[in-house]
Amino acid sequence: MHPQGILRCAQDDSTIMTRRHHRDPADPRDPRASTLLVPSTLFDRGDFVLLGLPFDASIPTRGGAKHGPQALREALPSLTTFGNGVDLSGRTVRDLGDLELPPDSIRDAHERVQAHAEELFASGAFPFFVGGDNGLTGAILRGLADARPNLKLGLVVIDSHYDVREYDDEDSLSSGTPYRRALETPICHGSRTFILGTRDFANSAYYDRWVREQGITTIPVDWFDVSPAHAIAADVLARLSLSSDAIFLSIDIDAAELPGSSAAAPGTLSSREMIAIVRTIAASPKLIGCDLSELSPPWDVSGMTAKLAARLFVETIAANVGRASARPSTGEAG
Repeated sequence: MHPQGILRCAQDDSTIMTRRHHRDPADPRDPRASTLLVPSTLFDRGDFVLLGLPFDASIPTRGGAKHGPQALREALPSLTTFGNGVDLSGRTVRDLGDLELPPDSIRDAHERVQAHAEELFASGAFPFFVGGDNGLTGAILRGLADARPNLKLGLVVIDSHYDVREYDDEDSLSSGTPYRRALETPICHGSRTFILGTRDFANSAYYDRWVREQGITTIPVDWFDVSPAHAIAADVLARLSLSSDAIFLSIDIDAAELPGSSAAAPGTLSSREMIAIVRTIAASPKLIGCDLSELSPPWDVSGMTAKLAARLFVETIAANVGRASARPSTGEAG
């Protein structure tokens, strides 16, 4: 399947692509995770695809997340293709490059993301979106609803914030509105929505009441002091497996206690807890897509947040290694 001319494909500039992915080590016995990416304009049913969303115009805190997709790709050479007993060497992820998004129109950016998300989900591909503004998660999920309007979706969110703010119109959307936008669709419901890693003094009493009224389950960061992350995630997965046709995982990297995000703060989840949650949720055969947002490299230190983002991306692939989307490479798609 070919995108409808709205992608700036990574393969259009091989020089940029080479710089973006860095040079892999000379030892062929130690392949890097960057070798998983194949610049592509075509994708098929079952393909695992990566799509960058370089947009941060509606983040009210601090800018820089528009550089998140590039930072994740640049962090991939820090990882190998082997982990959890799984060898990903020779597997393929179709890198569709970055979606061209207008820097000065929130409405247009959301419409473009929604349209392309609909195309990806309708094709049967497994998309991993990386941004960028968390507000675009709402557009992704609305695109999924357009593609599969009868779906009963289980939504797993890793985030310090509820992100269910009220808004006036599409021009007033922000990084604080994505899950309200999702819950306005017929495929999402509060009873099938779980937000993991919320922290105190990061959300208002008004929106806390709204979340309770919708039946959304929130799991505060303090709960991870009592139970291990993998056990908490497994319980969420067990509950959603009974009520949902499919599951989508949404990761806001500000849930991790690292500096390189749009709203970094202390008292959040550790990197190991983030990895354990993603590894557990991504192992579900019902998972149909993921997004990772708010990675903001200008605020990062030694690329640590970007390296965590890259690790979560690779963990998702490894957990789904049995899928057709992670199959032996046959070369570059055209």
